[in-house]
Amino acid sequence: MNAIRPIIGLDDCFGARAKAMRSLQHRLFEIYNDAGFSEVIPPLLERPDALNSGAGSFLSDQTLVFTDPADAGLIAVRPDMTPQIARIVATRMRHEKTVKIHYSGQVMLARPDALSGSRQQWQTGVESMGTAGPESDVEVMHLAALSMAAAGFTSPVLQVGHIGLMQALVGADKASLATWVQLLSRHSPEDMKVYLDQATLPKPVADALMVLAAGKGNVAWLRQVKNNINADFEAAADELLNLADMVSNRLSGEVTIEVDAAVTPRFLYHSGVVFTGFAMGSPKALLHGGRYDKMMAAYGRDMPATGFSFDLWAWLDSI
Repeated sequence: MNAIRPIIGLDDCFGARAKAMRSLQHRLFEIYNDAGFSEVIPPLLERPDALNSGAGSFLSDQTLVFTDPADAGLIAVRPDMTPQIARIVATRMRHEKTVKIHYSGQVMLARPDALSGSRQQWQTGVESMGTAGPESDVEVMHLAALSMAAAGFTSPVLQVGHIGLMQALVGADKASLATWVQLLSRHSPEDMKVYLDQATLPKPVADALMVLAAGKGNVAWLRQVKNNINADFEAAADELLNLADMVSNRLSGEVTIEVDAAVTPRFLYHSGVVFTGFAMGSPKALLHGGRYDKMMAAYGRDMPATGFSFDLWAWLDSI
């Protein structure tokens, strides 16, 4: 009986659920294809180094690795598809100056997700590579809004931040950026104060971190303090505010844009603007995205990149 017991964190998809998933997947593919994005289907397995290269090393704790019986050495089950997309574009599609692609497939986590308890996701996403300006950010954020609408979510909202804000605030601290991002993701001023009492950060920086932990890092606050921290903070703030204005103007009526300096990426390979999607009736984030220019260089091709992804199965459970 033990041989047929379900593995904790894994589930089957069949019947009406499978039909609903394929139907939604088809609607999303139509949106992406119409926008000029072509499909890429990466393999389920990769070499660990291909998944963990450069900025993708933040995924290593969630990567399931085993020895290949066919003597290919160590093999890994992908926990995220973005590093695979980076590898494909840097190698197989190297002749193309700009690349616009979408994908959809299963990923496996080494440990259950803290929120859902699941180890499997049906990751679906969009990536735009080769364009450095805000135009590609606006394009992928528009597709994110269209995706939520196509799934049946109402009143979509994109909360937009910038990883450069946190880098500017805590870059001089001995603790890693990952430590600070994890702390901020708790949204707990109490926890932040305890940690700040042990750190040696300038008062303006500590005050800013307390504001972010309290969820008050909105556009008005950012405009007020952006010149009071340091040059890197000011540059990231200006980039974020300019993009938010551009997206709000172009996508008015389709999606609400909220500037939130405390938005943190799902994985730390992001290097610029980051955003999280929400909708009415959904207490949890529906999608995550942003710019990840530095990852491409780790795969041998230095080019700008931005995109977003989400778990199609989680969407079905939220609709």
